[in-house]
Formats: sequence, structure tokens, C-alpha cells
Amino acid sequence: MLNSLICIAAALVAPAVLGACSGITIVKNGTVLLAANNDYSWSSNMQLHVTPASDGLFGRICLSMETVPGWTPVGMKCMNDQGLALSHAVVPKSITPYDPDKPQFRHNFLEKIVAESATVKQAISMIRAYSLPAEHNAHIHVILADSSGDSAVIEWVDGEVKVLRRSGPTQIMTNSLLSKPDAKEGPNSRLSRGSRMLAELKEPSVAAAVSVLKEISIRARYKEQDVGTIDSAVFDITGRKVHIFYKRDYDHGLVLDLDGALAKGPRLEPLSKIFPNPVPFETGWRIETGPYTPKEAK
Repeated sequence: MLNSLICIAAALVAPAVLGACSGITIVKNGTVLLAANNDYSWSSNMQLHVTPASDGLFGRICLSMETVPGWTPVGMKCMNDQGLALSHAVVPKSITPYDPDKPQFRHNFLEKIVAESATVKQAISMIRAYSLPAEHNAHIHVILADSSGDSAVIEWVDGEVKVLRRSGPTQIMTNSLLSKPDAKEGPNSRLSRGSRMLAELKEPSVAAAVSVLKEISIRARYKEQDVGTIDSAVFDITGRKVHIFYKRDYDHGLVLDLDGALAKGPRLEPLSKIFPNPVPFETGWRIETGPYTPKEAK
């Protein structure tokens, strides 16, 4: 069920299957950034969802997807007023833990985590306290960071929850399990290219995070539809700002002051309305191994 509601790996042909979504953290010199790409059909209804604190839940800003009319939009990536941010990406299928004696996460569980957790430590405790539904079939991992600089990637794999801590000032995830590295992950994959860029990073900045998002973004055509990186965000956790980009237009982002946006009250607005005329930073296709020109365009 959840596989139809969460950022699904899009099966894109010519020349290979593309994965979906990616995330990075940068923790250096007192700066904490979490940045992520959401890869999906460009026809999807992505929304800016601002929810002030209420009823004991933390205020938060999410980029959300309207999945089912009448349902709460599903938060794909979020940051709360306590300084906790997260995003996710699809991974290969694996046996995920299911415990019928634990409460079960539902369709909008990523936003639930940031609504109820102030730190990475608390988020990990919540995830361990809950079970994914037996039939969830989502197969994702989650990247988190908080204002203290704590960060991790969490994976549901081999019947257990695995927590992979950041080693060094940066961490990256795409669509391979970090706990079970894929031998097929080549030097030109998004994971490899992004890792090299992060290793060469001298100073942490939003611009540096955006440069990595550009490199690991994707775009193609599938069944006459544009698919690929539909939205991106850089959560400046220490600066308490949210930078939002739409359809790979990384030169014309929206910058929200976290506290100011929450103080203005609830907001639910399609990104297509906020960004009516996005201009992608490059023309043509970009796939798992980088820029690509399809045969019909050669």
C-alpha cells in the first residue's frame, strides 16, 4: 500500500532503470545542512505544507504530495521548529521488520516523526517503537539531522532497523542500501559522484549543497511524460531557513524563514503555483550515470 504513496523508484527506460530520490547532510564549522531531491513524475501535485505547532505537536514545514483526495498530504521531506529535518529515498526490496504488538506507522509517518521528535535520537527511538505494516512494500531509507549536528541514515533491512551514523562531516544516500553496499555501484553512479563532491567540500554552504543536488538530480521522458527531480530542498538547520527548488530550477529558489513562515499560520500551496515557470538548470536528460542524449535526439 505505502509503495503507491511514497517516492517510488520510477522505472525509466533508455538506457537503464533510474532510481528515485537522494539526500545529503553536511555538518561542518558549526553549520548543519540537510538537502534532498525528490524524483518522481513531473505531473505530480507537490505542495508546500506549513503547519504551526499545536496540540503538543511541533511546527513544521514539509514538501508534500497529494496522494489520495481527502487524505492528509504525505510529507516527503520536512523540517520542524526544534531543528530536526529528514528526507527519504527508495531502496531495493528487503525483508522489513514487522511486530504486531507495536503500533504501526501509517501513510504519513515521515511527517509524524518530525511532528513528535525534537532530535535524531528521539526520532530513532520512535522508529524503533513502531512497526511498518506487514504489507507496506515501501522499501525506503531515511536521512535525518538535527541542530546539534547529530545525523544518521536509518534502514529497514534483513528484519531489523539499522542506524548508520555519519562518518566525517558529510553523508549521502541515493537508492542503494548503505548497510549492504551494491557491488554494481559504479564510479559514475549518483552515489559515487555525490560522495566525491562532498569529500572535496571545503566550506559548508547552501550553494555547496545545491551544487551536489544538481549533480545527482535526474530527468528523462517516459511514456511522453517528464520524470525526474520534481522538487528539491536545502534545510539550513542552524540558520533556520528552508530553500526550495522546483523542477531542477536551482537558480530561482524560494527561501523561507522557518520561524516567520510558521508564525504566519497554516499554508498548503501547490509548488506549480509558487513556481509557475521553472527553468531547469540544463537541457536534455540526466540519468543515473550523468548527462545522457537519447538516440532519437542524436
